Amino acid sequence: MKKKLSLIAASVMLMTCLTGCNNYVKLCDYKGVEATNVVYDVTDEEVQEEIEYSMYDYVTYDPITNRGVEEGDYANITYTATVDGETNEDYSTEGEDVLVGEGWTYPELEEALVGMKTGDTKTVEFELTADYAEEEMVGKTISIEVVLNEITVENIPEYNVAFVKENFDYDTLEEYEAYMKESLLASKAEEYKYVAVEEIFSYIIENSTFNGYPDELYEQCEKIYNQNNEFYASMYGMSVEEFLEMSGVDEEMKKEEIEASVNYELVIQEIAKKEGIEVTEKEVTEYIESVYAEYGYESVDDFLVDYTTDEVKSELVYQKVSDFLYENASLVDMSEEDFLAEQESADTEGVEISGEEEGDVEIIEDTEDIEDTEE
Repeated sequence: MKKKLSLIAASVMLMTCLTGCNNYVKLCDYKGVEATNVVYDVTDEEVQEEIEYSMYDYVTYDPITNRGVEEGDYANITYTATVDGETNEDYSTEGEDVLVGEGWTYPELEEALVGMKTGDTKTVEFELTADYAEEEMVGKTISIEVVLNEITVENIPEYNVAFVKENFDYDTLEEYEAYMKESLLASKAEEYKYVAVEEIFSYIIENSTFNGYPDELYEQCEKIYNQNNEFYASMYGMSVEEFLEMSGVDEEMKKEEIEASVNYELVIQEIAKKEGIEVTEKEVTEYIESVYAEYGYESVDDFLVDYTTDEVKSELVYQKVSDFLYENASLVDMSEEDFLAEQESADTEGVEISGEEEGDVEIIEDTEDIEDTEE
């Protein structure tokens, strides 16, 4: 699956209009804005955790044909559910992988799978509970006819010198682990710089004065807003309408979020104009050539089917403005431990508010989180 280009800025096509006639925003003082500088390091434990995580890229799943299912096996199953005497497609599935013993499906079904062999069929009945059913189905008896398609076991390769030499071209574990540490340091540097940049943008937007916006810019931001929702909905296997309903987004909230994006765009373009920040066609070409493979495309031409050069140019304008603001910010040191504790506290408060007022659904908000899952 292809990764999604961030495209935070999207209004290059409007720069001609905004340049020289941008009366839509009066910027506050955007230099010297205070922002958090997270002081971080990478521990040996973090390196080992990352290595363990990366080993899953080399996992194989070996079929088992000489015994029945045991806890810890992956069971590929197809089952048909009957409720109130009728087949219920919503509670039926085909070709689902279940890690037996991990609570991935109904406990009664997992228990029934133990001992089954490939090709076996079994029927199990039980009462639906709130953990596994919608409210109107709770308490009803469900009958499931399950077919065991395949049993596999997870085979994680051993982490040793031979593995590192074969797959990463390093002669020693120490060399490979040093490389991993540098990669993690680079990743944290990018992550915490983004934290500071977003604090700076939030301050600027909050303290600047806005006076409307061009309709074309709103329409472009709305287009990208809709595209992002389509992307996230597909990740959850939902329609856009279902995703927005789950997220608690109504028309008023949608308009507010699009207008927030519009203001973000206006700030970016106004700072770019004031500071003479521009992006050349050569920079656009070089950027596309450097990232198309990373985003899952086989060529530049394939990349340009999904993204225009104007969109890429917008992304580069955003990056340059971000770099400028970061380099001219007043950074205040905070330890990584304190920062993470602060974030955890904020997340906990958010969950409590959500649970009391808006329901208990938690939505992934950051594009990179989804991308990380994919990677």
